[in-house]
Amino acid sequence: MRGFLRSVLVAFAIFCGLTALTPASAGNEQSPGVSIDWSGLYVGLHGGYGWSKQDTGLGSDINVDGWLAGGHVGLQRQFDRWVLGIEASITGGDLEGSKAIAGMADVKATVSDILMITGRLGYAWRDRLFYVKGGYASADVDLSISTFGGSFSGSSRVDGWTAGFGVERQIAHNVSIGLEYNYIDLGAKSFTFAGSGGPLSLAATTAYCPPPRPVSGSFDPDGLHTVLARVSFRLGSEPEHVPYK
Repeated sequence: MRGFLRSVLVAFAIFCGLTALTPASAGNEQSPGVSIDWSGLYVGLHGGYGWSKQDTGLGSDINVDGWLAGGHVGLQRQFDRWVLGIEASITGGDLEGSKAIAGMADVKATVSDILMITGRLGYAWRDRLFYVKGGYASADVDLSISTFGGSFSGSSRVDGWTAGFGVERQIAHNVSIGLEYNYIDLGAKSFTFAGSGGPLSLAATTAYCPPPRPVSGSFDPDGLHTVLARVSFRLGSEPEHVPYK
């Protein structure tokens, strides 16, 4: 929990730095009562870092982490200061971790190809957009175990939900940059491993005769966390500057 709170505080500090240090867009300096119209279709790229703790059901938790990169597309509409939208994103890269169990089994967990389809609610202020988001999430997960009796693995696509928050700032005409935090809950998933070496369970790492049942494990993450830097390109004409009501 302490690590999670530190990560959120770091993300919030970067948010504040981004909004404070990025030069204001031309045309927004003259009045705090004027905002960019964020309405329209946009596409973009993002990249960052993700982490989680996995309960594998094999006697030990595994910390997984790694770098991520992907793309996003969205459509939004502004009503006075408020911006409503929907966004789809796909994020590649592997969150990986491994751990030795019982001194003789090496267990590895991997999370990859994260898909999110979310609604967004934003608040526009001059050339900045502060927003919260939430919706559907899914990812590919893989568990593998290597012992003296062989190598075994199980994989599946799992579904869940996500919630997050972020900030964007226009830096040139139809270009904006931003930073975003996401919490992703994929629930729990049980696996029956397949592989080489014949049937084997973790108990066989301390015995010479494999029992007559397959290896089983589970994917039960303590939440996935991602922090992503974003660049987005608004399609269409140059954004208008509209007064607040």
